[in-house]
This record gives sequence, structure tokens and C-alpha cells, in this order.
Amino acid sequence: MRTTLSDLTESYPGESFTPSLVCPVCAGSSRILHLASNIHPDKPYAFNLRVCSTCSHGWIDPMPTQGLLNHLYARRSRSVIGEWGTSPLTIPEQVCVQREMKRPPARYFELGVGQGHLYQLFVEHGWKCTGVDPGDWAGRFPNVYRDLSDVDPALSADLLVAFDVLEHVSDPVSILRSLRKLAAPKARLYCAMPNRESLRARRDRQQWRMVRPLGHVNYYSKKSITRALKLAGFAVRYVRATDLNELRFPRRRQDIKPALIEMLGLGDQWIVIAERR
Repeated sequence: MRTTLSDLTESYPGESFTPSLVCPVCAGSSRILHLASNIHPDKPYAFNLRVCSTCSHGWIDPMPTQGLLNHLYARRSRSVIGEWGTSPLTIPEQVCVQREMKRPPARYFELGVGQGHLYQLFVEHGWKCTGVDPGDWAGRFPNVYRDLSDVDPALSADLLVAFDVLEHVSDPVSILRSLRKLAAPKARLYCAMPNRESLRARRDRQQWRMVRPLGHVNYYSKKSITRALKLAGFAVRYVRATDLNELRFPRRRQDIKPALIEMLGLGDQWIVIAERR
């Protein structure tokens, strides 16, 4: 039997999907680039992957509502959750640690705690930590809430991170504005997200490893993430194409390609550091 959008809602009672013809970042016009198959192994469905004619942002159409996405993550649905990575810290997370652990502990906020490798590290180093994650897996860490609306609005965090988060939300600008409200003046925000302009994305198209609806619903160009942060009240201080996995000296032939991708800045992730304006 053919999968329908209703089959993907998993009994969610509210509005589930909306047509998404204009860019969720800049409201520019769009065209269909290719199809994007969802990741649920038993419920195949082909979404359109659209690209903005103004900022080159990519997204799926129709777009799931944030309510539906929260519902699916809370249920650990196979529509949004695949396999956890094996590396304790990704390259973007390592960059954050290397830059920020040098200063005295302050107030730390993490959106998308996940398995908690990074969060726990900051807890152990004496930072005052608060986090948000919709899944039960993050409940074992202190001060982790289910939703941004549960966080004390007077938090005033000095350091905020949102690694591998902005591809999972339906309205990234709105999420970034919520983060700004929790940020102290001049606070730094670290984030990482799929690089739609990468070599892998251009070569693999619908087979690109980051094309993972409903887990991933937004795909960023350098221009689109810069614009999203600016609209939300952040100034971009650093942006670079990188990869997910730790870079090691290539000792085997199969290690040469990922090492070159990282060294040449051809990776399919963006790492971005921004500052609250």
C-alpha cells in the first residue's frame, strides 16, 4: 500500500504538514531541485526538495509543522531518528571545546542535548548548564528541559550551542530568535548544519547522506545561514565548511579521501560562530 502523509503523523492530533513554496529563511521564490525520500524504512514517501532562488537555501515540501516534529521526536519515531554516531564529539563540537574551555566557567545553554557528550563535558568543567531536548534520552542530565518554552527567560547564557539542530526544525529563524532571547549581550552561539553547497551534496543529489526527511528538513547555503542569523539578531563571526568525523592522519587508503575533504574545506557541514548583537 502506498504511504500517505497521514501515515507519517503517528496519531498527532494537530496540523501536520503545510505546503512550503517560499523560502523559510528569506521568503524568496523556489524551484524543485530533486526528490527527497524519508528515512522511515517501512513508510517510504517522496518529498520535493526545493531550493531558494535568492539565498540558495534548501528545504522539503510539504514541510512538517514543528508540533508534528516535536511529537515524533518525543516518540523516538523512525521517521526522525536514525542511528546515533559513534564519535563522542564531532569536529564542530571539538572546535567549541578548544575555543571555549580556555575561559572561566560561565552560563552554558545547549539546544539539542542528544546523547549529552558535549553537555556533560561542560557540566564537569564547572559551567552552569541548561539544555533542551524533546527526547527521554537526555533526561539523565541536570537542567535539561523538553521545550524552549520551559526555560527561564532570564537565563542570559554566555555561551549557546545548537549543533545539528537547525536542519531538524521547520522554522529556523524563529528558533534562532528564541535563542537570542536566552543570550547575554555579546554571547557566542556555535551551530553546525548540513552544507547544501558541498561537493557531496552536488554530486550525490537525492542520495546525499544529509537528505533525511523527516529527520532533516532544512539544508543551508553559506548565504542562507548567514541571513537567518542576521534576521534573528546575531552577527556571524566565523563560518567554515567542515566534516562530522574527527580528522586523523590517513594511514589507510580509504582514509585519504575524508582527510582531504576536511583539509580543503570541502566537507558537507557548516560550522558557524555568531555573536548576539
